[in-house]
Amino acid sequence: MIHGFTATPECLDSLASPLRKAGFIVEAPLLPGHGTTVEDLLKTTWQEWYQTVIDSFKKLQGGSVCVAGLSLGGLLGLYLASEFPIDRLALLATPVFFTGFLERKVLPIFANSPLKKIYRYQRKWMGSAISDPEGRRRFKSYEEMPIQAIWEVVKLQRLVQGRLATVRSPTLILHSPHDNTAPFENMDYLKRHLGSRVIQTATLKRSNHVLTMDYERDRVAQEILEFFK
Repeated sequence: MIHGFTATPECLDSLASPLRKAGFIVEAPLLPGHGTTVEDLLKTTWQEWYQTVIDSFKKLQGGSVCVAGLSLGGLLGLYLASEFPIDRLALLATPVFFTGFLERKVLPIFANSPLKKIYRYQRKWMGSAISDPEGRRRFKSYEEMPIQAIWEVVKLQRLVQGRLATVRSPTLILHSPHDNTAPFENMDYLKRHLGSRVIQTATLKRSNHVLTMDYERDRVAQEILEFFK
């Protein structure tokens, strides 16, 4: 299980518990730069995040390995599935692309110029992206995002886009039409470009972006558990 950008593995607890009860061995690594300070995240690269994912994956090699990734975790899961044999892949609110003006227009200018030394952090303008007030209260995440780290996500997106056809693992895609971080259009894009012959989808109509901590978290866990089993 791979958590999302600026978050920690705790946001996946609603999925980890049912999987363990069903007999799965669960690995949920903390990605570098996360769970400490936003300044630490500023210094990390997507390659460092991905190496942590590989290290956890190799602990489980030798048996059937299923991967579930939330948001950035889904991107990392896709990259992993393009390089290693994955038995099942679950993509939760995975942003293969963004449509926001900041990500498409402003970010490339700032990330590739001296301006990045001035404009280093962006406060989250959409909050925690969880509809359930209880989920918002429990969610642990940085309040700011390093501009350079967002650029690392965008670089990973571009690489993953070019590898989707090589991903052959049976895949479950879960997304919400109310996701204010990863556009819902990502679901259809993934369906059209993945190389897998087995693709299932689930639309979460009461949730926002952090599906594992929102109103439909139990359904999310059940969908993934049944798919992995």
